[in-house]
Amino acid sequence: MTDPAPLLAGDELTTRVYLLLLRQAAPRRSALLREGFTEDEVGAALTSLEMRGMVNATRRDVIEVYPPDSTLPAYAADLERQARTTRSAVEGLTHMYNEARSAEGASRTNREVALLATVDDVEAAFFRAARRAETRVVRLVARSERMDRVVIRHAESIIAARPTTTSPSLERLLVFEQSILEVEGAFSALETMRADGIEVRLTPHLAFSVLAVDRTTAVIDVTHLDATGGGSLYVQQRHLAGALMDMCMGLFAASTPLPRTLRGGPLGRLHERDGQVIALLAAGASDQTIARQLGISQRTVERRIRAIMVELGATTRFQAGVIAVRREFL
Repeated sequence: MTDPAPLLAGDELTTRVYLLLLRQAAPRRSALLREGFTEDEVGAALTSLEMRGMVNATRRDVIEVYPPDSTLPAYAADLERQARTTRSAVEGLTHMYNEARSAEGASRTNREVALLATVDDVEAAFFRAARRAETRVVRLVARSERMDRVVIRHAESIIAARPTTTSPSLERLLVFEQSILEVEGAFSALETMRADGIEVRLTPHLAFSVLAVDRTTAVIDVTHLDATGGGSLYVQQRHLAGALMDMCMGLFAASTPLPRTLRGGPLGRLHERDGQVIALLAAGASDQTIARQLGISQRTVERRIRAIMVELGATTRFQAGVIAVRREFL
């Protein structure tokens, strides 16, 4: 049998669950539990699979598995788009690495690429760079406990740059990992950012956090790998800063816009809360995640999803999201 490890990159648990589901004629949560997985493991794996469009786990026990000959190529294409974008920055990053280690380049590196040693250094560099923005600022946000807290408690500082009289058309772009939706209150925080004029998108995975400003300045933040902030960088070397901006824009283009809540007014028996449910469905959130974001029970979520699917004439949650987009409810 082919080695299953490459199927779902970077997630052994999800791969194990997915392979087990493929082998079951009638996949069920209860069967996964009997195989020795915990409730948390099953929930995490199914959430990941739903975000990748591979299963529908909206019902209490029964799991619908979509044909792998259509879902896996689409997933692989998403990974390849991200890989191409990341590879585009390799030359600039390698140049920075080599220059930092060469004696003749040390003085110039100190001016153009500064090593950041603490979280305070990272935050100071972030605000210093963001406030220089004149035309565009892009931020990729990898998940970490620190950044989860910032998103929820200090959403207004996530970009730290605003249009001014000298930069009235400042473009502000944000990309988060999709799993940010697992953090209580995150969806509301992301909607607040968008209401402030920031374009917010979601992507399955980010290797590290980056702030790129006007192709002149960037901050590489690796605090999700080292909580002390050590190893992060403040970049003012223009070629490297430009390469990082290109990488950020490529990932932004390949990511999914944060779905909007129902904006077409009530639809039949649907109401305002259902608009939030539909938006989270379209973002790939599981029932458990939707319940956490909206502060309601999972049973209520399941009941509202059934009502939404009936009202929209959809047979799956994915189809409900597609229909809502077509009818311009999102």
